[in-house]
Amino acid sequence: MSKPIRETIEELFSLHPQVTSGDVAAAAGVSRQAAHYHFKKMEKSGLVRHEGAGRTAHYVRNTLRSARYSIKGLSDSDVWTLEHRALKDLDLVILNNQVVVANLNFTFTEMVNNAIEHSAGAVIEIRWFLDEMRIAFEVEDDGIGAFRRMRESRGLARDFDAIGEIAKSRQTTDPAHHSGLGIYLSSRLADRFILSSGHLVWTTDLERDDAAVGWLDEKRKGTLVRCEVLGSTARTLHDVSNDMTDPEIVGSKRSRIRVDLFSGDGFVSRTQAKALAARLEMFDQVELDFTGVNEIGQGFADELFRVWQVQHPGTRLVPVNANPAILAVIGLTAPGIGRSALHE
Repeated sequence: MSKPIRETIEELFSLHPQVTSGDVAAAAGVSRQAAHYHFKKMEKSGLVRHEGAGRTAHYVRNTLRSARYSIKGLSDSDVWTLEHRALKDLDLVILNNQVVVANLNFTFTEMVNNAIEHSAGAVIEIRWFLDEMRIAFEVEDDGIGAFRRMRESRGLARDFDAIGEIAKSRQTTDPAHHSGLGIYLSSRLADRFILSSGHLVWTTDLERDDAAVGWLDEKRKGTLVRCEVLGSTARTLHDVSNDMTDPEIVGSKRSRIRVDLFSGDGFVSRTQAKALAARLEMFDQVELDFTGVNEIGQGFADELFRVWQVQHPGTRLVPVNANPAILAVIGLTAPGIGRSALHE
C-alpha cells in the first residue's frame, strides 16, 4: 500500500538533508513522475528548491531564516529575543496565534539551552522554515551528540538505549542543575519533534500519534533538533504539564513511555525489562504504551509487572494499547493488571 507523498517527503527530510524524486518514489511506492510532480508543486510554493542536474539532482528545504551563534557565553533567552524579533520583522501571519508563539518560545529556548549546557560544542546553527500549515525551527550543534552523552553518562550499551532513557522524562546527564524535562515536554508540545545524533533519528508526531526511530547511513556529528508547530495548534504547556500529574494528588508525577523505543530485538528477557524500568520509581504512575509491539515474553512480563512492581509499590505500571496476547502474558504473572487493562 503506497504512503501519502507529502508525508513520505517529510519523513525523508527528517533523515537526510537532501532528497531525490527516486528516493520518494521508492519509499512511497509511486512513480518517479508522481514524486517529481509533487516536488514541483512544493518548489512553486517556496517550500523546497532544486539543486544539481542529471544524477546529482536533488531537493532541499528552503530556509526562511538562518543564523549562527558561538556557544561560549551564549544565553538561550538572548537568542530567542533576537530570533523572535527577526521573525516579527517578516510579518508572518502564523505568529498572530499567541499559542504558537508561546510554544515556540518554550521549545526553542529549551533546545538552545540543551546545546549550550550539554553539547560541549563550539557553535549552534539556527534555521527557520515555514509552509502553509506550520512553522518549524532547527537547532544544530557541533558537539558530542545527545545520544552518546546520555549513553556514556548512564553506562548504556547502545545509542538506541539512550533514546528510551530520554523518552522516560526527568532524565538528564546533569541532575544537579537540570530537571530532564526539556526534551520530554518539547516532544509533547511540538506537533512534530525530531532529535538526531550519531546514526539515529528519534521522531514523535502528535498529528499521527506516533513515534519512530530511524537510521542515518552517514553519521551525524553533534545534535540536530527540529520542532514543528501547527498554525492551528491550541495545545499549551499547561495542557502538557497536566498530563504529567494527577489533578487530585498534589505533587504527583506521571509519565507515558513507548515500549518499542527500548528494543529492536523483541521483548523477551528480564534484562530488557530491567532496562525499561530503570529509574521509573521517581513517578507515581507510568503508562507503558505497547503500540507497535506484537508480543512479549513471560520473563519480560514477570520481571516488569510482578518483580519490579512488588519492589516499587509506590509506582503503578499501567499497560496501554496492548493487544490481547500481550495482556494474556501480563495476566499470567500479574492477574490484576492484566484483567484491569483488558477491560479498560
